[in-house]
Amino acid sequence: LDQAVPEAPVFDFQRPAALCPELPNGERPPWGARAKGERTFAKYTQSCQEFTYGGCHGNANNFLTLDDCEKSCWTIKKVPKLCRMEADGGPCRSHLKRYAFNLSSMRCEEFIYGGCYGNGNNFRDLQSCVDHCLPEKTGPLLCYSPKDEGLCSSSVPRYYYDSKTKSCKEFKYTGCGGNANNFVTETDCYNVCRKGKIRRLKSGDDSSVLGWKSRAGARTAP
Repeated sequence: LDQAVPEAPVFDFQRPAALCPELPNGERPPWGARAKGERTFAKYTQSCQEFTYGGCHGNANNFLTLDDCEKSCWTIKKVPKLCRMEADGGPCRSHLKRYAFNLSSMRCEEFIYGGCYGNGNNFRDLQSCVDHCLPEKTGPLLCYSPKDEGLCSSSVPRYYYDSKTKSCKEFKYTGCGGNANNFVTETDCYNVCRKGKIRRLKSGDDSSVLGWKSRAGARTAP
């Protein structure tokens, strides 16, 4: 009897930051070849790469086509190349407090620098590390979700935010289903998706991002 092949993990377009970086540096799942052509987002190269999926387990960073991968992961702001390097204390024996950007945690973290060599992911203070390495958001993740007309048969005028053109556009909502990128008025759409800002790190705070905050005062976790 033919053995059923498990389906690839299902990805969620609304959570690109959670799923796209999970398979670092283009790692391949260790279950043997099944089908070529799947794509994964490699966080160290900041690009979608082909890999061979073994057919079971794995994680959501697994897309059937390059187009699917790029649609879900392109919204992730790219981290500068030097900030993707591992923290390197160098071979010398000084004991200098420095900060490096950790690509896995997406935070600037303290490390001890020996005083020579190492690499460019080396900052004298926390604020310098955050300013150089931390990608900025322009609004909440819902604004990066694709237009979704829903599942029913009504025709209700609504607006969605097109993150590629950075504008709010009208579409016809069918009345049920869909996603959160769905606003009753164009003004509501712009208020949520264009008036956001990142509160940068204040001196003495040990977190790399304080959270997205709109001008209306709403706040969400980073």
